[in-house]
Amino acid sequence: MKTKIKVSVEAQSLSQIVSLSQIVSSIDDLLIQILLYLPIKSLIRFKSVSKHWNSLIDDPRFCLLRNPNPNPAVGIFFPCSFSGFNPWIEYVPFSGIKSSNPPFSKLGFNKRPSDIRIICSCNGLLLCSTTRDYNNLARRYYVYNPTSNKFSTLPKLDGEEDWISSQICGMNLAFDPAKSPHYKVVCIRSWRYMYQLEVYSSETGGPWRKCGEPFKAQVIFQTGVYWNGAIHWIINGFRNSLHFWDSRDSLYFNVDDEILRVMPLLPLPDASNWKSNYRFWESCDHLHYIIDIIRSSISFNVYEMRQDYSEWFIKYRVDLSPVVAAFPEMIRSNPINFYMDWRNRPIYAICSLVRGEKDEDSFLVLNIEGKAIRYNIVYQTFETIFEFVGAEVEGRERFLGRIGYQYIESLCGV
Repeated sequence: MKTKIKVSVEAQSLSQIVSLSQIVSSIDDLLIQILLYLPIKSLIRFKSVSKHWNSLIDDPRFCLLRNPNPNPAVGIFFPCSFSGFNPWIEYVPFSGIKSSNPPFSKLGFNKRPSDIRIICSCNGLLLCSTTRDYNNLARRYYVYNPTSNKFSTLPKLDGEEDWISSQICGMNLAFDPAKSPHYKVVCIRSWRYMYQLEVYSSETGGPWRKCGEPFKAQVIFQTGVYWNGAIHWIINGFRNSLHFWDSRDSLYFNVDDEILRVMPLLPLPDASNWKSNYRFWESCDHLHYIIDIIRSSISFNVYEMRQDYSEWFIKYRVDLSPVVAAFPEMIRSNPINFYMDWRNRPIYAICSLVRGEKDEDSFLVLNIEGKAIRYNIVYQTFETIFEFVGAEVEGRERFLGRIGYQYIESLCGV
């Protein structure tokens, strides 16, 4: 009789436990549905309140649910310095309202924050490195999430004693939170006029491994762009009367199948036109190509690559005449170099291209004399969204990086 009572009590307790677990599960499901629509800043506050909510938000499955499509950038990071010394990073929100609480004030991965630079940004994560080491194999590399203020240190690369045979030509970050919570870093090293790819995966956390055979190329490995599951490198586009391209091939490396391929030919200027600084831009799952103008033209095309790599096509036609009219200081009247007659050319830098939900919302970020200008590509309207502190200081040459690094809010771990 006692045995039957004991079994009955145990069965009742088990039933209560199952029922309780179902209630907890249903509450979690409801909570997840709520959390999916909360702003990221609110989610960070939730994480600090409860360990249980913290584990829910940090779950990679939650990040995948929250990021079914590419998130738009909300701001841009600019590398700045005076005369090349004491560099710092300035955050520029696209809203035009200066943030009293920027994502970060310094990259404190080591005891010398000024020693850290941003190499690239990719869907909410930043790839950073130290800069002071002469041999770049001795540099430390970090993957950093500025939203959560967390970072991871990448393992050191194996090096040869002969520094000539172990130069790092480029480091690129590949991360798509809509596909996986894990990221890869692709390193390009030179060896006797050949290049070798090496890959690190956060999923395995293992050492760097060589990928494929050594190859020759004439591309700019320092400015690789991740899009469509691959890293894309543009041709080395400097051309003048003395130098011509030996190859017109841009390359891309698919990080999943780990195959290096050739891209369709770029729409290049003719030999009589001097242009350089060819560059790829990615935004909201679109790959673009812009020729940064050197000669005195203020009109140019923005090209886009089709998803199947079949061709480049003209997506936007840009005319900066209204901007030049509003900022006449853009025009420099004196030549910079005796051999390159750059009279009356516009002085500006294209720092970023940002796609909106509609074409009418797409814009360029321009750097003009210490000001960040947001220029709507379709309507040709513009506004000053940021003025950099110290740009007006006399007697001190201010350097503002030409390229900005997009900030996309993300809860993904590193």
